[in-house]
Amino acid sequence: MNRPYRVICHMAMSIDGRAAGHYLSAVEFGPYGKAYEDTLQAYGSDNWICGRITFEQHITLGNKVDLSIYSDEAIPREDYIHPAAFSTYAIAVDPEGKLGWQTNVIGDEYPERRGDHIVTILSEAVSDRYLAHLRKVGVSYIFTGKSKPLSMTVALDKLHSHFGIETFMLVGGGFVNGSFASEGLVDEISLIIAPLIEGISDSVSLFEFGNSVDQRIRKFRLDKFERIGPDGIRLNYLSE
Repeated sequence: MNRPYRVICHMAMSIDGRAAGHYLSAVEFGPYGKAYEDTLQAYGSDNWICGRITFEQHITLGNKVDLSIYSDEAIPREDYIHPAAFSTYAIAVDPEGKLGWQTNVIGDEYPERRGDHIVTILSEAVSDRYLAHLRKVGVSYIFTGKSKPLSMTVALDKLHSHFGIETFMLVGGGFVNGSFASEGLVDEISLIIAPLIEGISDSVSLFEFGNSVDQRIRKFRLDKFERIGPDGIRLNYLSE
C-alpha cells in the first residue's frame, strides 16, 4: 500500500535477541550504545517514537502528575496541537495517559534530542484531568482509538497530517515495535547486535505482538550489513 511516509525501526539488541535488559547498562555495551546513537543521529530524523515504558525509564524518570489540582470538566476527545512552531518531535505511545510530563520539550535528560516537541498518542479512555494537564504544560496529543490496542496507522496518518513528517524513526520498545509491525507499517529495520547475552527470560524481544489484532508473520529481506565496534554487527532489512 502506498503511503506518504515510511517507518524505520532502529534498535540495538543482545546476541540472544533481547531489546531490553541489564546488558544495556553494562560497560561492555558501551561501544555498541555509541554506535546506536551515532547511527540514529546519522539518519538526521526530525522525530523519534517510543513506548510509555521507554519514556518513563529514560525521560520522565518515573515522575507522577498530581491530577487532583485539575477539575473534572469534560474535554472533547479531539486532537490538540500546540500552536507554537516546532521542527523536531519526541512521540510517545501512551494509551492510558501515565507519563508525568512537566514540560513540552525534551531537556537535558537526552541532550542529543534537546528541544524536541513532545507529542503523545492516547486512547479516548484517558481522564479529563490528564488532558487538562497536557494542555497546561503544552504537550500536543492525538487520539487513535477508544481503548487499547490503538491504531498505529491512524497515528501515523495524523502525525503526517499535523506535522508533515515523512520518515518516522521507531526506536522501541518491543511491544510498540510489534504494534507497528503487526499493521505492516515497518519499511526498514536498522539493527545493531551487541555480542552480549542477556539470558533473562522476561526481557522483551525486538518485536512483541502482544494483543495486536493482526499477528501474521512479516517478511523482510537483507539489504546490507557491516561490522560495528570490535565484535558487533549492523544489519539493514527492507520490507517485502
